[in-house]
Amino acid sequence: MSPLFPLLLLSYVSYGLSYNCLNTGYDCKNGGACDYFGRCKCPPGYTEVDCGLDTASITPAGACRAACLNKGICFNGISCYCPEDYIGTKCEVPVLSAECGMSSMKIRAYRPLNFNGEMFLKQSMFGCKLTEMFTNVPGYKMYELDIPLEAIAPCSLKRTENPETGDTTYEVEVATAHTKGLFSMSDTVHSVQCVYEARRMGENPVDVTAAMNPLTVKVVDSNERPLQQVQRNDAFYILAESNGKFPDTTGARIRYLEAYSLDRQTNEVKSIKLIEDECPIEAAVSLLGFTPSNVPFELNGKWLGRVEMKGFFLVDGEPLLIDYRAKLCRSKCYEKSCNSPPPLTIPKTAPFKDLITPIEVV
Repeated sequence: MSPLFPLLLLSYVSYGLSYNCLNTGYDCKNGGACDYFGRCKCPPGYTEVDCGLDTASITPAGACRAACLNKGICFNGISCYCPEDYIGTKCEVPVLSAECGMSSMKIRAYRPLNFNGEMFLKQSMFGCKLTEMFTNVPGYKMYELDIPLEAIAPCSLKRTENPETGDTTYEVEVATAHTKGLFSMSDTVHSVQCVYEARRMGENPVDVTAAMNPLTVKVVDSNERPLQQVQRNDAFYILAESNGKFPDTTGARIRYLEAYSLDRQTNEVKSIKLIEDECPIEAAVSLLGFTPSNVPFELNGKWLGRVEMKGFFLVDGEPLLIDYRAKLCRSKCYEKSCNSPPPLTIPKTAPFKDLITPIEVV
């Protein structure tokens, strides 16, 4: 079969978004003054791009009860003050992002409620506009544009392929005009990308990384017996084992884990991140109702990475597939605190990602 691009693993925005107080909806708070260049000059005791944060309310990390993401700042002990390119109660929602599917790239952007401008692809101000959509994020409008990966002009994507890794990148430049039909020095253009890894999918997959992958990963029950099916809410385990291809390492630990399924009716992938930087992701725990455990596990004199999970559906009736990144250790990989420095990882040049055999949830 011809190669297909699998689900999105990464999406990027090339530069930080600009908070420009000359634009409607981007006011300076607490008596801050907007200067000629669109920057807020804050009075004493206030800080951040809109002067919206009272410095006396900033809470040290150890005393904070809020899980602020993406460099959000905890204040009043329970709230998160977000940087300019994120919104949401925990700063979990990017202001501009790409949702990358198997056949299209969806641009999504949030703007203040009193934003009266427009957003469009730079190559066509009039033919490729983002459309306002419903959102439950308070205080913001949401705009979207779904672009097929193989779209033709004027709404086409720039496609490049890395000759060394085979990874394919689709890129487009998104413009924001704060006055419809015009573009000024206070308006912005940002490059948005989708990066797809070079793997093959089909009835007879070709695993081009097997010869260099230093890990063996499998799905098992509590007795380490291989599994192909699991009942909903029943426990199962994902084991990551060093297979000796890196001779100075004998221990392994899962660093990143994502589950996904293909909706065959829409040909869209639905996915959920379970573990990132070795720690369970809070949003996944809340959604699924269980916490994936990621602890060292000894088996036959070797230390393995083991994640305990429960059976669940992302798409009813469709198999659950697993994507992972793992690290190797000289011996035992000790359990990591989420705030501790990252331990030794496999070099980025080594293709240590692989696709586990699908497990069917019944």
